[in-house]
Order: sequence, then structure tokens, then C-alpha cells
Amino acid sequence: MDSSQNSNKFFDFNSFELMKNYKKNYVNSRNYIYNSQEDKDFKEKVEKPFNDFCHLICQQIPNEIAVNNFSGVVVEIKWFISYAEVHLHTYLDKFSTLYIEMTELGIEIRFVEDTGEVLAENIADINPLIMSKIVAQNIRVFTELSDIRFNSYFWEKDKILNSSWEYLIDEFNQWFKDYVPFLWLSVSNELIPSISKYINPNNPNYSLKDFAQDIGLIAESLERWIRIIHRKGQAILYGSPGTGKTYIAEKLAQHLIGGGDGFSELVQFHPAYSYEDFIQGIRPQSQNGILAYPLVPGRFVEFCKKAESREDTCVLIIDEINRANLAQVFGELMYLLEYRDREISLAGGNRFRIPKNVRIIGTMNTADRSIANIDHALRRRFAFIELRPNYDVLRRYHLKTGFAVEGLINILQQLNQAIADKNYEIGILFFLTDNLREDIEDIWCMEIEPYLEEYFFNQLQRVDEFRWKKIKDQLCIQTQHNQ
Repeated sequence: MDSSQNSNKFFDFNSFELMKNYKKNYVNSRNYIYNSQEDKDFKEKVEKPFNDFCHLICQQIPNEIAVNNFSGVVVEIKWFISYAEVHLHTYLDKFSTLYIEMTELGIEIRFVEDTGEVLAENIADINPLIMSKIVAQNIRVFTELSDIRFNSYFWEKDKILNSSWEYLIDEFNQWFKDYVPFLWLSVSNELIPSISKYINPNNPNYSLKDFAQDIGLIAESLERWIRIIHRKGQAILYGSPGTGKTYIAEKLAQHLIGGGDGFSELVQFHPAYSYEDFIQGIRPQSQNGILAYPLVPGRFVEFCKKAESREDTCVLIIDEINRANLAQVFGELMYLLEYRDREISLAGGNRFRIPKNVRIIGTMNTADRSIANIDHALRRRFAFIELRPNYDVLRRYHLKTGFAVEGLINILQQLNQAIADKNYEIGILFFLTDNLREDIEDIWCMEIEPYLEEYFFNQLQRVDEFRWKKIKDQLCIQTQHNQ
């Protein structure tokens, strides 16, 4: 399963082509196919990824319901009057009611025909009072569970090839949660903790008060941030190195999705990051002489697909957003960032819109590139939130370690005054370590001094004022005095 997950896909174009060819060759020569190269390719490109996919699906099912010892894939060749059909299938739950099947057309998950009857008998035996209430509200509910119109979910081949495994699993979870109450009631009479865990999988609340306390800012300032993020849809946290931009972005996302069914993800930009990575691009796939150029959705399109299935806020954090060529990476997305209610055609021709519940939070290191160098059109579409070194966070953090930080804070203030440019100030994140007393010399000599040498490259005498041998006595006196 690791190889499939690392590639972000379970199957490729060849998987479904092999199923077609396997069927054709099996009809022509029933004995030839076994132990042939094609048979080996089939096992590698079809059976194994299908088995991996089933394993991951099985992991989404509550332990009390899932197959205890997942035995892997069963390959079944079904014969019809004039042709053969290749099916890979297996059961996923211990009642043998939840069934997954792959053909050359796609993958289907469904409940078998007698599921309603099986569950009704189990629930009546374990939870008779609840069974009577269920039937009183909807006498046909268990009949509908056995109706294929209600109890199956199908992924077409093209969707499988163009979607990440995370997206496919998320779609399964959204479909499956409607059936969890009946499955739980058929195995357990401890209803509240078991069912609520799966039916109400909302994120834990992360209050504004806790958020403010964790990052050392007042709640009123954070309320302004949140208002502008909801109004604009996207914002960038910018500041010098060590100001905690990524940490604060993650905490901000945690607050925004708290109490809802949304989610947050993080992607890091770099100079080679492209439109094809972020929006969509062609990914050539070739094996055994078969060459295809499918159009594969990028990270943001996948994120938006997943967000469409959620009711509440979903947050994408773009770390170091300014390291990529933003105008090139965003492409047509520039229009949608400003007009969130519109829909556009992407370069591949397919229609796309940003769901209303999507928020984007970028982080930007101003030592790499200042706001003035950001494309003006992009600047207009983002709100910018400045972060400066917050020494109160350093004080509060080291209350638990016992390291007296006032001497360090005094040195940092002098150093930032000497730098005299807020884009290059030294932040406090370097010093948020539980073993600062042991680590501080290494941090200063191998992280702070090289940074200063680069900044003062033509005034190295300025660096000498803040060498470790010059400032260590101030720190030692301070720490000894407070011990």
C-alpha cells in the first residue's frame, strides 16, 4: 500500500487496459494466461492496488464491524453467454454484507441484497426498543437498505484515474456515514459514544480565547483577522524569519474549522512549483507500449473537490507562498480569487469554481522577498497580516522550562534595532526549545550568526558586536541570577 499512497494514486491508465486485455486473452486461451507476463502485470497493476485500496477502505470502518483479518483480494472470472467479465471483489465487514468490486468500468462499493434483513435481525436481538422506534418512524428503512438504488457507490474509471487516494477515501466516508448507525446498532448497545464518534465527526472546538493564549495576541486582533479572511477568502501572514508564521497559520486554521466538519491541509511552495502541480496538468503514463496523457487535477483542484462534500469551512495553508512564481502557478485562479461566486474554464477545458467554504492562508518570509515585489494583481486579492517578533510568547513558553529569558530578549531587541529593517528581524521561534540552556550556543553560532553574516555581508564588524563570545556573558549572568 505504501507505493500506491506515495504516488497519490492507486491505479493508472494501464490498470484498466490490463483488465480489458486479460478478459480478451482469457476467452481466447484459458490456459495461456496463467503464469504469463500479462498475468504478472495484472497482479502488479490491478490485483495489488485493488488489494491496497480495499485495505484502506477497511481501515475507515469501525473495528467492531470491519473484517478482523482482511484476507485480501479474490479474483473471480464470471462467464456469460458470449463473453467473459473480469471482476475483482472482496467483503469488507464481518457480516459479509459490505462488498467491493472492480471491473474495467470502475469500482463499486455496495451492500448485498439481504443486508436489510441481516441488520434488522441483529438490531432486534441487541436493541429491541430502538428497533421498534426505527420501524415506527420508517417501516421501509430495512427494505431500502437492500435496494441497490440506495445502497451502492460507484467510481467511474476516469474519476479514479484523476483523483488522489485521499479524495476517493473521503468520498467513501461521506457515503458510508449514513449507514454507520444501523451497523453499530447491530453489534453494540453502547450507543452514545460509539455512534456519535462516527456520525458527528466534527472537529473539536478551538476557542478564540485559547487561540489568543497560544499565540500571545489579544482576541480583538484575532477577530479582525478572522473577519477579513472570511470577507476576502484568502490572506497572507508575512514577517521576518522566526516570527511563527506557519505555527500561527495552523492555529488559525484550527480555529476556523473548529466545531465543523471541515478540514485543513498544508502545501509548501518552492521555485519549481508550477500550475500543473497546483491546478492541473498532463501526466504521461506508459507501460508495455501503451502511452497516454491524462489530464490530472493538481493539489488545489483536489482540495476543492474534497471541500465540496463538506458543509463548513475548509482551509488550505500555502507555506512560503512567495517562493513560487505566483502569477504562473495561479493562472486562471486569479480571477476566481476575486470573484468567488463565478465559474471558469480551466486550460484543459473543464469547468471549475472555488467552493464558498474554502479559505486560503499563505505564509511569507519577508527576508526572502518583500511584499513590494509581489505581483500587484495578486496583492489586491489577498489580505496581508503582519507578524513581528513577539517576546511575550518567549516569556510564556519558558515559564515551564525555568530558563530566564530577559537577557536573551534584551539582546534580541538590540540586534533587531541594529538590523533596522523589519523584513529581516530575528524572531523568537529559534529559541522555543525545552532545552534552551543546552541548545542556545548551537542556535546562536550555527543559525543566528550565519544569518547576520549574510545580512551584514559588507559590514562584518557589525556582526562582531553580536558574536556568541560577546553576548554569552549577559545570558549566563541572567540565567545564574534566576536559578
